[in-house]
Amino acid sequence: MRAKVLQYVALMILTMVLNINDVQGQELPVSDTENSACLSNVQGDDDEQDRLPTIILEKEGNILSMQVLNYTSNCATQYFDVSSNFTEGSEGSPCTLYVDVKPFYNGAVRCLCPFNVSFTVHDLEPNAFFLKCWWYEGLVELTEGEPLVLKDIKEDATIDGFNYTLRKALRHAMVKKSDWTGEVRIPLELSYEGQTYSVTSMDVEAFRGNTAMTKVTLPRTLVNMNFDNEKGISGNPFNGCSSLESIEVEEGNPVLCVVDGVLFNKEKTILYTFPAADNRTSYTVPDGVTRIEGNAFSSNQFLVSVTLPDDVSALGSAFFGCTNLEEVRLPSHLKSLAGYTFAKCEHLKSIVIPEGVTHLGTSLFSGCSSLTTVTMPDSVTSTDYAVFEDCTSLKNVTLSPNLNAINQKMFLNCSSLTEIQIPESVVSVLSNAFKNCMSLKTLDIPESVNRLGNSVFSGCKFDSLLIRGIVESRWVTEWVFDGMDTWTKLYVQPSEVEKYNRVYRGPVYPLPDETNGISDIISPTDNSSDLFDLQGRRVIGNPNRGIYISDGRKRVVK
Repeated sequence: MRAKVLQYVALMILTMVLNINDVQGQELPVSDTENSACLSNVQGDDDEQDRLPTIILEKEGNILSMQVLNYTSNCATQYFDVSSNFTEGSEGSPCTLYVDVKPFYNGAVRCLCPFNVSFTVHDLEPNAFFLKCWWYEGLVELTEGEPLVLKDIKEDATIDGFNYTLRKALRHAMVKKSDWTGEVRIPLELSYEGQTYSVTSMDVEAFRGNTAMTKVTLPRTLVNMNFDNEKGISGNPFNGCSSLESIEVEEGNPVLCVVDGVLFNKEKTILYTFPAADNRTSYTVPDGVTRIEGNAFSSNQFLVSVTLPDDVSALGSAFFGCTNLEEVRLPSHLKSLAGYTFAKCEHLKSIVIPEGVTHLGTSLFSGCSSLTTVTMPDSVTSTDYAVFEDCTSLKNVTLSPNLNAINQKMFLNCSSLTEIQIPESVVSVLSNAFKNCMSLKTLDIPESVNRLGNSVFSGCKFDSLLIRGIVESRWVTEWVFDGMDTWTKLYVQPSEVEKYNRVYRGPVYPLPDETNGISDIISPTDNSSDLFDLQGRRVIGNPNRGIYISDGRKRVVK
């Protein structure tokens, strides 16, 4: 019992001090390191308890023998490098032994399996010390010649109506998904079957999607997620908590803090959560923040304007579902915009993508039904899928002159798009890229493009489609034109006419030889019904003087 009490006291002390990785101490020699070959994931008919991560300690004199059993690593692991660090405790606190077990492998394989590792640590005098090794960190008391066996035993339990996972060796508890309602205070510690557990962790799904919780207070002992030894939080742990108005953190928490109801890391460099039911209409992220976690502002229905400091260099899918958001000032240091960052921001009308951004993520603006105009900076070279999907008000897009592809579903259902110029840097236009772009009357595919995807023009009603390059034969199939209006006049290289005639059921014409970009001069009465202005609109009646398009050629009316 005394050892258990000391262990609990030591764990409480740990939450108040620096991680021992930051402490400089004496290196104790490690020798006789041996490891098993890759063990089978199913180790015979042994009891499940015998397959748990386990540490066995045995001490004689100043030599500590250790076994690390069922250490999961890549199956290609060849050996383990073991090192140790020993620090003397300050007055009233134990000394600390840190043991680092590091696997090495050449050419990882897609497989994990358990290993057994044994080694000895020399010159260790005390029998009671704080141990940090692999999954375990806590006070141990050893008896000469008697092994101490530490097994990573976990048990799910319901305490006071809420769910937890208990890690018995460490007396740690992890908050699990429960029916949280109203104002919730997560306890500092729990009692279960005569033992006391410190609440140190919260499962990644513990609160996500909860629609009944209005306020949450986190204890000072809560330092990580999923019993991860590395302290810290990832993502927005309250994503989808649509009724959450504010968050509080108990004073003394070593990794978290709250400023004006918004959850940050202790250093205030990472913003985790802006509560979804916070009714402010504008918010300025404090200076010093360098990272906005994924879904940090997700589903907030009140925010209209957000300003980010220039120091922010990482922006996760932060504004997903912020339906009233109209304006965001993006920082100049951004290098990429993650997938879904502005998805379903139905009131977002315009956005300035900073110069320096090189990549646009999947469904970045998907469902931004009020977005009308977008300009890509020259720095953008690539995108993922469906960047502008369902942007039904989008009329004009200026693409980067260095963009390498029009990716899948890039402009899917952009029914208001009337004009787009594809740059010469683009080499492929992939499946469903312009599907249902019904307002686009003319599309000019540059000579650089050598690949077309399936249904790339499905639902389109072009007057004319120009494909200027030589597309590889394997990409020229009937599926390219699947769903496209066959009244569309298709213009291709003269050498390609026969190839396209085999797969397209509409008219196919050779591209004209345009020396100066203007191929003919006509009178106002010549073929005026076949004339289109430069925006692709059919000219009705006699045209005014100017430049028009007819049969894919630019013509001057005098």
